[in-house]
Amino acid sequence: MKLIDLTHKIEDLLPEYPGDEETRLVNTRKLKTDGYTNHRLHIDMHSGTHIDSPMHFVESKKYICDYPIESFIGEGCIIDARNEPVIKLKKEYKDIITDGYILLLYTGLYRKFGTEEYFNEIVKYFM
Repeated sequence: MKLIDLTHKIEDLLPEYPGDEETRLVNTRKLKTDGYTNHRLHIDMHSGTHIDSPMHFVESKKYICDYPIESFIGEGCIIDARNEPVIKLKKEYKDIITDGYILLLYTGLYRKFGTEEYFNEIVKYFM
């Protein structure tokens, strides 16, 4: 089995969703002078790569940590949704989607990550 990590590296000034606060990763202690290394991380939820729990859009008391880790690791299937103005379920998608698999929507927007255009385009899929 091949595992693919889709996460972006968390770093200082990681692109954030427009209107959210800037991501800051600050080295607060240094090994040579303090005897250990430490960092302070200030990050909003919509910075970098993340998984929204249902409570983001619907009434729910479940946080993402309430789901078993196994829910996020497994076999998957990919829908090529590049150049689709709105992603809707189509007959050919039903043939690809397998019950119990993790669904990945391939939009190609990863190429624009870190640009203003990235957030302007990705928000169209979720509004």
